[in-house]
Amino acid sequence: MFTSLLERRDQADVEQLSDEIKSALADHHRWMHKVSLAVAARRPMKDRSFIATDAHQYCYFGQWLRTLLADERFQTRAFEKIDQLHKELHDTARVLLLSLEQTQQFDEAKYDTFLKIQHTFFNCVLSMLEFSVISKYQFDPTTKLLNRRSANMLLAHEKVRLQQRANHASCCIALGDIDKFKAVNDTHGHDLGDLVLEHVACIFKATIRKHDSVARFGGEEFLFIMPGLDLTGTEKVIERVREELASTPYIHKGQALTITASFGVTQLTPDDDIKDAVKRADIALYTAKDEGRNRTVCLSATEAH
Repeated sequence: MFTSLLERRDQADVEQLSDEIKSALADHHRWMHKVSLAVAARRPMKDRSFIATDAHQYCYFGQWLRTLLADERFQTRAFEKIDQLHKELHDTARVLLLSLEQTQQFDEAKYDTFLKIQHTFFNCVLSMLEFSVISKYQFDPTTKLLNRRSANMLLAHEKVRLQQRANHASCCIALGDIDKFKAVNDTHGHDLGDLVLEHVACIFKATIRKHDSVARFGGEEFLFIMPGLDLTGTEKVIERVREELASTPYIHKGQALTITASFGVTQLTPDDDIKDAVKRADIALYTAKDEGRNRTVCLSATEAH
């Protein structure tokens, strides 16, 4: 349900999301406790904010959710459903509390409706929390990029989108590999090698488009997933990435280390086996290596057959 949220997110974002969900959920538990106490004691609620028509917008959870939904990355069906359930929960609480205030009687049917919505609401929020906790392990600890497992999830997600939209969608992928990275490790040690990987990852992430994704695919290899682009458009973006990396040296002990990478680009097609598409990108990548490194090579799905 939340798979697409992995796109263009980093580990710090997910950890923050997890902490915010816990805090917002704890506040709503306290709100639920006050409503339940009022019902059990048959006592009208003194705090009039509980029966305000827009109460859902001003509780802690509501304010947090509004801030979240202002970010287009969270404007998904999953979060819209939570928003709707949250409003329904406050609405049923208001009806229940007003009935209690007017009659001083316990309305079992209204309370049952309230509990059912509360159950559905909390299950949805807990699913979101579970996603955020699990997603902490979808990132590579060195580069803070998505890891290979996450990349494979996104590839499967993009393939489904291609199949659903037939001729109205496109997606390309690219494999990038740092040139002569073994020499960096052999000459300067693995600690510096990790710092170079972080340097490269930061440049890659900063240079791709907003809706693109980049993952550490293994060792010094990176996978780019670029929805909505054809081969020509993808090559332009990857060339920009390549040039930015080559022109931004890593500074080590006052020395500038020029880091370059080679790239292989291909399409992801609706009929593709994902492994075949990655293999095509890998063939293009090694062609770039053979042709002298620090370059981009495209290999279309039709050329590969």
